[in-house]
Amino acid sequence: MELYGALMYSLFVISEEWRFFILISTVIALYFYYTSTFDHFEKKGIPFMKPVILFGNLGPRFKAKKSFHQYQLDIYQYFKGHPYGGIFEGRKPVLYILDPDLLKAIVVRDFEHFTDRMILNSKEPVYARRFLLNLKGSEWKGVRSTLTPAFSSARLRNMLPLIEQCSKQMVDFLRQYDSQEVEMKETMGHFTLEVIGACAFGIECDALNSERSHFLRVAEKFDYMPKYKRMFLLSILLFMPKLLPYLNLSFLNTESTDELVRMLKAAKAERKAAGSKSKDFLQILVDFAKKETPEMENGKTKIELDDDTIDAQCLLFLIAGYETSSSLLSFALHALATKPDIQDKLRHHINEVTEGKEITYELLSQLPYLEGFLLETLRIHPPVARIDRVCTKPYTLPGTSITLNVGDSVAIPLYGYHMDPNIYPDPHEFMPERFMNTNKSERPSHLFLAFGAGPRNCIGLRFAMLSAKAAMIALMKNFRFSACPKTVDPIKLNTRSILIKAETGLWVRIESL
Repeated sequence: MELYGALMYSLFVISEEWRFFILISTVIALYFYYTSTFDHFEKKGIPFMKPVILFGNLGPRFKAKKSFHQYQLDIYQYFKGHPYGGIFEGRKPVLYILDPDLLKAIVVRDFEHFTDRMILNSKEPVYARRFLLNLKGSEWKGVRSTLTPAFSSARLRNMLPLIEQCSKQMVDFLRQYDSQEVEMKETMGHFTLEVIGACAFGIECDALNSERSHFLRVAEKFDYMPKYKRMFLLSILLFMPKLLPYLNLSFLNTESTDELVRMLKAAKAERKAAGSKSKDFLQILVDFAKKETPEMENGKTKIELDDDTIDAQCLLFLIAGYETSSSLLSFALHALATKPDIQDKLRHHINEVTEGKEITYELLSQLPYLEGFLLETLRIHPPVARIDRVCTKPYTLPGTSITLNVGDSVAIPLYGYHMDPNIYPDPHEFMPERFMNTNKSERPSHLFLAFGAGPRNCIGLRFAMLSAKAAMIALMKNFRFSACPKTVDPIKLNTRSILIKAETGLWVRIESL
């Protein structure tokens, strides 16, 4: 018995030692795996932020301590004086570009080396994978070139009567709130959704007649993500990114986007069955798809605008236009409410140019102060704070010996550029004149990045500006906006969202003129 007991004790000790050995080995292996990239920038002679294991430099974002915009501005200011700098998103190195000349080289001059964006690479729904934003290489180029005519001057001119009709509906909708406090992000969301529904799909959303219309309820939740899902997705991105291709994860609310796709498919089917000929975005895509001649690529038939791709671009037009345009208008109205002198000047400018005239496409191009006001709003409050690119061909940074390899990630902290006093003096001051006359012409165009820059800039920027100008004319002619007890100035940004959002909303007081 004693021998048996001694043997069992020895086996127990050995097993415990093996468990301890396996535990220590696992910890060491994980440590080396998660830190194995941390010398990436040091080897290249690139200044970098010191990373922390697992999180890299994303600690403030993981803990929701800073808004995404502030985080990008902090990175820009940290590397100020250097043409570039490196951070780590988990263990993934990302090169930040801070020199204006390097910026232009990457997004414009040498674009063929940076044709792709960073994407999630998960098993997203097919419509998300087919977004123009997510397409790569020649496929992106083919779809982009096919879609570009949809935003020509002639097409936009035809859409203007629909935008004007929606603007009049917006005025009628807002009159019910005369002398009341109103949250403008949600309210402007009603207008932008109505415009996109009418101009893009021929759908009467009823967003301006019924605050709780089905289309509105579904669309406004497109990016809603419960906290547990957000934390799970971020954890996967940081700690186990190689699992993404096997997981059905998305930054979108799939329940909402699935329903939107269902509604858009129904509109498309109805359009095809009726044989109607509208002048909206959906009709343009349907017509282009009919005319498209299939090509052969690697022995397979290639069609740029198949049904999945059409559905994807329709959904992208809807959610991107809804979010960015409503943000632009709501932040613009907050600026007017807190800066009455600018409001008076803008109203006088609009009345002087448009008095007694029909609102036409040509007339909208003759309002320099209005355009400057909207661009200044986008400079201070851009919907996104960073532009991403992926190196698709080996590239040497101009004037250096630093080489980027295929797959390397590059980031442009656009909010940093927008708030750089060397580019925009007194950057916290709201000055529409920055975008007028010589002030605009003397500054390189690629340093205003609210719509991106280069071939992969926002394809809908002209539509966005057209609808925003029409809306602002209607608003200035009919209402005065002022600060109220709920108005927060300066604006505090939400720390969880990637897109720009005010933490407590954008509240102003409305008075009819």
